[in-house]
Amino acid sequence: MNSIKKNYAFVLKSIKKDRTLKPVVENLKGKTYIVSGASRGIGYNIAKKLAIQGANVTIVGKTIQKHPKLEGTIYSAAEDICDIVKKPLCMGIPCDIRVPKEIDHVINETLDVYGKIDGVVLNASALCLNTTLKQTEKEVDLMSRVNINGTYLFGQKCLQNMHKSSGHMLIIAPPIDMLYNDEWWVNHLYYSMSKFNMSLMAKYWNKEFQNIAVNTLWPRTTINTAPVQNLLGGDAMVNISRTTDIMGDAAKHIFKSDPMLCNGKHFIDDEVIVSMDQDSEQYRVNKQIKEKDLMPDFFC
Repeated sequence: MNSIKKNYAFVLKSIKKDRTLKPVVENLKGKTYIVSGASRGIGYNIAKKLAIQGANVTIVGKTIQKHPKLEGTIYSAAEDICDIVKKPLCMGIPCDIRVPKEIDHVINETLDVYGKIDGVVLNASALCLNTTLKQTEKEVDLMSRVNINGTYLFGQKCLQNMHKSSGHMLIIAPPIDMLYNDEWWVNHLYYSMSKFNMSLMAKYWNKEFQNIAVNTLWPRTTINTAPVQNLLGGDAMVNISRTTDIMGDAAKHIFKSDPMLCNGKHFIDDEVIVSMDQDSEQYRVNKQIKEKDLMPDFFC
Protein backbone atom coordinates (compact mmCIF):
# COMPACT_ATOMS: atom_id res chain seq x y z
CA MET A 1 0.00 0.00 0.00
CA ASN A 2 1.19 3.52 -0.80
CA SER A 3 2.47 5.06 2.46
CA ILE A 4 0.41 8.20 1.82
CA LYS A 5 -2.75 6.06 2.05
CA LYS A 6 -1.86 4.13 5.19
CA ASN A 7 -4.66 5.76 7.19
CA TYR A 8 -7.36 4.93 4.62
CA ALA A 9 -9.24 1.79 3.62
CA PHE A 10 -11.66 1.02 0.81
CA VAL A 11 -15.24 -0.29 1.03
CA LEU A 12 -17.68 -0.80 -1.82
CA LYS A 13 -20.41 1.85 -2.02
CA SER A 14 -23.51 1.61 -4.15
CA ILE A 15 -25.33 4.80 -5.10
CA LYS A 16 -28.68 5.52 -6.66
CA LYS A 17 -28.24 7.16 -10.05
CA ASP A 18 -29.42 10.76 -10.10
CA ARG A 19 -31.91 10.92 -12.95
CA THR A 20 -32.28 14.71 -12.67
CA LEU A 21 -28.98 14.79 -14.58
CA LYS A 22 -30.74 13.59 -17.73
CA PRO A 23 -29.63 15.97 -20.51
CA VAL A 24 -32.28 18.21 -22.04
CA VAL A 25 -29.96 19.60 -24.75
CA GLU A 26 -27.58 17.83 -27.16
CA ASN A 27 -24.90 20.47 -26.75
CA LEU A 28 -24.32 23.92 -25.28
CA LYS A 29 -24.16 25.95 -28.51
CA GLY A 30 -25.35 29.50 -27.98
CA LYS A 31 -24.83 29.36 -24.21
CA THR A 32 -22.37 31.64 -22.39
CA TYR A 33 -20.54 30.74 -19.18
CA ILE A 34 -18.01 32.39 -16.88
CA VAL A 35 -15.48 30.18 -15.08
CA SER A 36 -13.32 31.61 -12.30
CA GLY A 37 -9.94 30.18 -11.35
CA ALA A 38 -9.55 28.82 -14.88
CA SER A 39 -5.91 29.47 -15.78
CA ARG A 40 -5.20 25.79 -15.12
CA GLY A 41 -6.42 22.70 -13.29
CA ILE A 42 -10.09 22.02 -12.60
CA GLY A 43 -11.34 25.43 -13.75
CA TYR A 44 -9.47 25.16 -17.05
CA ASN A 45 -10.79 21.67 -17.70
CA ILE A 46 -14.39 22.69 -16.99
CA ALA A 47 -14.05 25.64 -19.35
CA LYS A 48 -12.53 23.41 -22.03
CA LYS A 49 -15.35 20.86 -21.77
CA LEU A 50 -17.99 23.60 -22.02
CA ALA A 51 -16.31 25.07 -25.10
CA ILE A 52 -16.09 21.62 -26.71
CA GLN A 53 -19.85 21.46 -26.26
CA GLY A 54 -20.13 24.67 -28.29
CA ALA A 55 -20.52 27.21 -25.48
CA ASN A 56 -18.94 30.65 -25.30
CA VAL A 57 -16.71 30.77 -22.24
CA THR A 58 -15.10 33.63 -20.36
CA ILE A 59 -12.28 32.32 -18.20
CA VAL A 60 -11.03 34.32 -15.25
CA GLY A 61 -7.76 34.13 -13.35
CA LYS A 62 -4.95 36.14 -11.78
CA THR A 63 -2.00 34.66 -13.67
CA ILE A 64 -0.96 36.98 -16.50
CA GLN A 65 2.74 36.10 -16.62
CA LYS A 66 4.44 32.69 -16.61
CA HIS A 67 5.09 31.29 -13.13
CA PRO A 68 8.01 28.93 -12.44
CA LYS A 69 5.81 26.42 -10.57
CA LEU A 70 2.45 26.93 -12.29
CA GLU A 71 1.32 25.97 -15.77
CA GLY A 72 0.04 28.63 -18.16
CA THR A 73 -1.57 32.05 -17.88
CA ILE A 74 -5.15 33.19 -18.32
CA TYR A 75 -4.24 34.23 -21.87
CA SER A 76 -2.50 31.00 -22.85
CA ALA A 77 -5.36 28.98 -21.35
CA ALA A 78 -7.88 30.83 -23.53
CA GLU A 79 -5.69 30.37 -26.60
CA ASP A 80 -5.35 26.64 -25.90
CA ILE A 81 -9.12 26.20 -25.63
CA CYS A 82 -9.73 28.12 -28.86
CA ASP A 83 -7.14 25.95 -30.59
CA ILE A 84 -8.80 22.77 -29.32
CA VAL A 85 -12.28 23.72 -30.52
CA LYS A 86 -11.01 25.44 -33.70
CA LYS A 87 -13.25 28.43 -32.95
CA PRO A 88 -12.88 31.69 -30.98
CA LEU A 89 -15.22 30.49 -28.24
CA CYS A 90 -13.06 31.37 -25.24
CA MET A 91 -11.99 34.74 -23.86
CA GLY A 92 -9.48 35.13 -21.02
CA ILE A 93 -9.83 38.10 -18.68
CA PRO A 94 -7.46 38.82 -15.77
CA CYS A 95 -9.37 39.25 -12.52
CA ASP A 96 -8.66 39.22 -8.81
CA ILE A 97 -12.01 38.23 -7.33
CA ARG A 98 -11.14 40.20 -4.20
CA VAL A 99 -11.58 43.40 -6.23
CA PRO A 100 -15.23 44.27 -7.08
CA LYS A 101 -14.29 46.56 -9.98
CA GLU A 102 -12.41 43.72 -11.64
CA ILE A 103 -15.44 41.45 -11.29
CA ASP A 104 -17.59 44.16 -12.87
CA HIS A 105 -15.13 44.36 -15.77
CA VAL A 106 -15.39 40.58 -16.37
CA ILE A 107 -19.18 40.69 -16.44
CA ASN A 108 -19.36 43.80 -18.64
CA GLU A 109 -16.85 42.37 -21.13
CA THR A 110 -18.75 39.08 -21.25
CA LEU A 111 -22.03 40.88 -21.92
CA ASP A 112 -20.43 43.13 -24.54
CA VAL A 113 -18.89 40.20 -26.44
CA TYR A 114 -21.44 37.41 -25.95
CA GLY A 115 -24.61 39.31 -25.02
CA LYS A 116 -25.71 37.29 -22.00
CA ILE A 117 -24.67 35.01 -19.12
CA ASP A 118 -26.28 31.56 -18.89
CA GLY A 119 -24.17 30.17 -16.11
CA VAL A 120 -21.13 30.53 -13.90
CA VAL A 121 -18.61 28.21 -12.26
CA LEU A 122 -17.23 29.58 -8.99
CA ASN A 123 -13.95 27.69 -8.76
CA ALA A 124 -11.36 30.27 -7.64
CA SER A 125 -10.09 29.39 -4.19
CA ALA A 126 -7.17 29.88 -1.79
CA LEU A 127 -5.71 26.90 0.05
CA CYS A 128 -3.53 27.46 3.14
CA LEU A 129 -3.51 24.34 5.31
CA ASN A 130 -2.47 24.92 8.91
CA THR A 131 -3.53 24.09 12.43
CA THR A 132 -5.17 26.81 14.50
CA LEU A 133 -2.02 27.93 16.31
CA LYS A 134 0.08 27.96 13.15
CA GLN A 135 -2.42 29.69 10.86
CA THR A 136 -1.12 33.19 10.12
CA GLU A 137 -3.17 36.37 9.91
CA LYS A 138 -2.10 36.72 6.27
CA GLU A 139 -3.43 33.23 5.46
CA VAL A 140 -6.71 33.88 7.28
CA ASP A 141 -7.15 37.17 5.44
CA LEU A 142 -6.40 35.55 2.05
CA MET A 143 -8.86 32.69 2.51
CA SER A 144 -11.52 35.05 3.88
CA ARG A 145 -11.20 37.46 0.98
CA VAL A 146 -11.02 34.82 -1.76
CA ASN A 147 -13.08 31.85 -0.61
CA ILE A 148 -15.78 33.79 1.23
CA ASN A 149 -15.91 37.44 0.15
CA GLY A 150 -14.68 36.93 -3.41
CA THR A 151 -16.93 33.96 -4.10
CA TYR A 152 -19.93 35.78 -2.67
CA LEU A 153 -19.34 38.99 -4.64
CA PHE A 154 -18.61 37.17 -7.91
CA GLY A 155 -21.72 35.03 -7.45
CA GLN A 156 -23.85 38.01 -6.46
CA LYS A 157 -22.82 40.05 -9.49
CA CYS A 158 -23.44 37.13 -11.85
CA LEU A 159 -26.85 36.49 -10.31
CA GLN A 160 -27.76 40.15 -10.88
CA ASN A 161 -27.44 39.44 -14.60
CA MET A 162 -28.96 35.94 -14.57
CA HIS A 163 -31.95 36.16 -12.23
CA LYS A 164 -34.51 37.08 -14.91
CA SER A 165 -33.95 33.88 -16.91
CA SER A 166 -33.12 30.25 -16.08
CA GLY A 167 -29.52 29.15 -15.78
CA HIS A 168 -26.91 27.23 -13.83
CA MET A 169 -24.44 28.14 -11.10
CA LEU A 170 -21.90 25.55 -10.03
CA ILE A 171 -19.70 26.07 -6.97
CA ILE A 172 -16.64 23.88 -6.43
CA ALA A 173 -17.22 23.22 -2.75
CA PRO A 174 -17.74 20.24 -0.42
CA PRO A 175 -21.11 18.62 0.22
CA ILE A 176 -23.01 19.81 3.26
CA ASP A 177 -22.76 16.43 5.02
CA MET A 178 -18.98 16.86 5.35
CA LEU A 179 -19.90 19.02 8.34
CA TYR A 180 -20.00 15.77 10.33
CA ASN A 181 -16.63 14.46 9.13
CA ASP A 182 -14.06 15.43 11.76
CA GLU A 183 -11.16 14.76 9.42
CA TRP A 184 -12.45 17.53 7.17
CA TRP A 185 -12.10 20.04 10.03
CA VAL A 186 -9.25 18.99 12.32
CA ASN A 187 -5.79 20.37 11.48
CA HIS A 188 -7.02 22.88 8.88
CA LEU A 189 -10.05 24.46 10.52
CA TYR A 190 -10.00 27.84 8.83
CA TYR A 191 -9.61 26.49 5.30
CA SER A 192 -12.53 24.14 5.90
CA MET A 193 -14.62 26.94 7.38
CA SER A 194 -13.98 29.10 4.33
CA LYS A 195 -14.89 26.33 1.86
CA PHE A 196 -18.01 25.43 3.84
CA ASN A 197 -19.16 29.03 3.46
CA MET A 198 -19.15 28.38 -0.29
CA SER A 199 -21.34 25.30 0.27
CA LEU A 200 -23.81 27.39 2.26
CA MET A 201 -23.95 30.00 -0.49
CA ALA A 202 -24.99 27.27 -2.92
CA LYS A 203 -27.60 25.81 -0.58
CA TYR A 204 -29.39 29.08 0.07
CA TRP A 205 -28.89 30.84 -3.26
CA ASN A 206 -30.70 27.85 -4.74
CA LYS A 207 -33.68 28.65 -2.53
CA GLU A 208 -33.49 32.41 -3.06
CA PHE A 209 -33.29 32.23 -6.86
CA GLN A 210 -35.98 29.78 -7.94
CA ASN A 211 -35.10 29.90 -11.63
CA ILE A 212 -31.33 29.41 -11.18
CA ALA A 213 -30.03 25.90 -10.51
CA VAL A 214 -27.31 26.27 -7.88
CA ASN A 215 -25.30 23.11 -7.17
CA THR A 216 -21.91 22.19 -5.73
CA LEU A 217 -19.39 19.74 -7.15
CA TRP A 218 -16.57 18.04 -5.23
CA PRO A 219 -14.08 15.30 -6.15
CA ARG A 220 -14.15 11.84 -4.59
CA THR A 221 -10.38 11.51 -4.88
CA THR A 222 -7.44 13.84 -5.11
CA ILE A 223 -7.14 15.44 -8.54
CA ASN A 224 -3.93 16.01 -10.49
CA THR A 225 -3.69 19.77 -9.93
CA ALA A 226 -0.96 22.21 -8.88
CA PRO A 227 -1.98 22.18 -5.18
CA VAL A 228 -1.82 18.37 -5.07
CA GLN A 229 1.54 18.36 -6.85
CA ASN A 230 3.11 21.27 -4.95
CA LEU A 231 1.45 21.19 -1.52
CA LEU A 232 -0.10 17.82 -0.77
CA GLY A 233 2.32 15.09 -1.78
CA GLY A 234 4.10 15.58 -5.08
CA ASP A 235 4.41 12.83 -7.69
CA ALA A 236 3.46 10.10 -5.21
CA MET A 237 0.10 11.76 -4.55
CA VAL A 238 -0.49 12.53 -8.22
CA ASN A 239 0.08 8.85 -9.02
CA ILE A 240 -2.94 7.85 -6.90
CA SER A 241 -5.18 10.66 -8.14
CA ARG A 242 -7.63 11.19 -10.97
CA THR A 243 -7.24 13.65 -13.83
CA THR A 244 -9.09 16.95 -14.03
CA ASP A 245 -11.20 15.46 -16.83
CA ILE A 246 -13.55 13.87 -14.32
CA MET A 247 -14.49 17.28 -12.90
CA GLY A 248 -14.80 18.79 -16.38
CA ASP A 249 -17.06 16.00 -17.60
CA ALA A 250 -19.17 16.10 -14.44
CA ALA A 251 -19.67 19.86 -14.78
CA LYS A 252 -20.60 19.44 -18.46
CA HIS A 253 -23.32 16.94 -17.58
CA ILE A 254 -24.72 19.21 -14.86
CA PHE A 255 -24.94 22.16 -17.27
CA LYS A 256 -26.76 20.03 -19.87
CA SER A 257 -29.47 19.10 -17.38
CA ASP A 258 -32.79 20.84 -16.73
CA PRO A 259 -32.13 23.63 -14.16
CA MET A 260 -35.68 23.32 -12.91
CA LEU A 261 -35.05 19.69 -11.91
CA CYS A 262 -31.32 19.45 -11.25
CA ASN A 263 -30.78 21.98 -8.50
CA GLY A 264 -29.91 22.20 -4.81
CA LYS A 265 -27.60 19.21 -5.16
CA HIS A 266 -24.20 18.57 -3.62
CA PHE A 267 -22.61 16.40 -6.28
CA ILE A 268 -19.55 14.15 -6.06
CA ASP A 269 -17.76 13.88 -9.40
CA ASP A 270 -17.84 10.11 -9.92
CA GLU A 271 -21.49 9.91 -8.86
CA VAL A 272 -22.33 12.27 -11.71
CA ILE A 273 -20.30 10.14 -14.13
CA VAL A 274 -21.92 6.83 -13.17
CA SER A 275 -25.37 8.47 -13.17
CA MET A 276 -24.71 9.07 -16.86
CA ASP A 277 -23.88 5.36 -17.31
CA GLN A 278 -20.20 6.10 -17.86
CA ASP A 279 -17.12 4.44 -16.39
CA SER A 280 -15.31 6.41 -13.67
CA GLU A 281 -12.20 4.22 -13.96
CA GLN A 282 -11.14 5.99 -17.16
CA TYR A 283 -9.95 9.02 -15.17
CA ARG A 284 -7.09 7.45 -13.21
CA VAL A 285 -3.73 9.20 -13.73
CA ASN A 286 -2.00 5.83 -13.48
CA LYS A 287 -4.09 3.21 -15.26
CA GLN A 288 -2.26 0.48 -13.32
CA ILE A 289 -3.58 1.75 -9.98
CA LYS A 290 -6.80 0.12 -8.82
CA GLU A 291 -9.79 2.28 -7.93
CA LYS A 292 -9.60 1.15 -4.31
CA ASP A 293 -6.04 2.51 -4.09
CA LEU A 294 -6.90 6.05 -5.14
CA MET A 295 -6.48 8.81 -2.53
CA PRO A 296 -9.71 10.20 -0.98
CA ASP A 297 -9.90 13.97 -1.34
CA PHE A 298 -10.40 16.63 1.30
CA PHE A 299 -8.96 19.61 -0.53
CA CYS A 300 -9.63 21.32 -3.84
